[in-house]
Amino acid sequence: MLELFVPTIETDRLILRPIRIEDAQDLFDYASDEEVVKMLSWPRHETLERSVKSINEHFLTRPQRGIPEAFAIVLKENGKMIGTVDVHTVRFGDVGEIGYVLNRTYHNHGYMSEALKAAIPIWFTMTGFRRLEIMHNIINIASRKVIEKAGFIKEGVYRQLRSEKDGQYYDFPFYALLKEDIERE
Repeated sequence: MLELFVPTIETDRLILRPIRIEDAQDLFDYASDEEVVKMLSWPRHETLERSVKSINEHFLTRPQRGIPEAFAIVLKENGKMIGTVDVHTVRFGDVGEIGYVLNRTYHNHGYMSEALKAAIPIWFTMTGFRRLEIMHNIINIASRKVIEKAGFIKEGVYRQLRSEKDGQYYDFPFYALLKEDIERE
């Protein structure tokens, strides 16, 4: 049985904690950015109210739907929530698929790598996953680097998996990490 409530974790520069309604403005700051959401499956947030609704209906209801809470990625220096990292899909009871998003202002500073590396042990030990999976749009090189830096092993490519907001279909390389992979480290 999965543990669906996540703890607060501190890294050198970040605090990872469950998302809360007070994060709505910070969520809106990046969820309203077309450049940030162009490769995500959800549409850009047009209003702050949309971000509030997303927190209330998507994030805060996750445990009731059998999905672990998402981690809000918060800067230690100022308390700003700059993104999320989460297991958004659970299959077979112990396989989780990871997703993440980060405010564009904070891209290319290593924050997502830092957050993902901190969350992985929690998902394996406390939450109870046996296998974690992740994929990215083939043109999203930065995401590939985050995934590889976290130790995920490429298993294949979903060819023309999904059309993006530009109407084109793209390949999605997919990766996995087993609990035993990190136990060996």
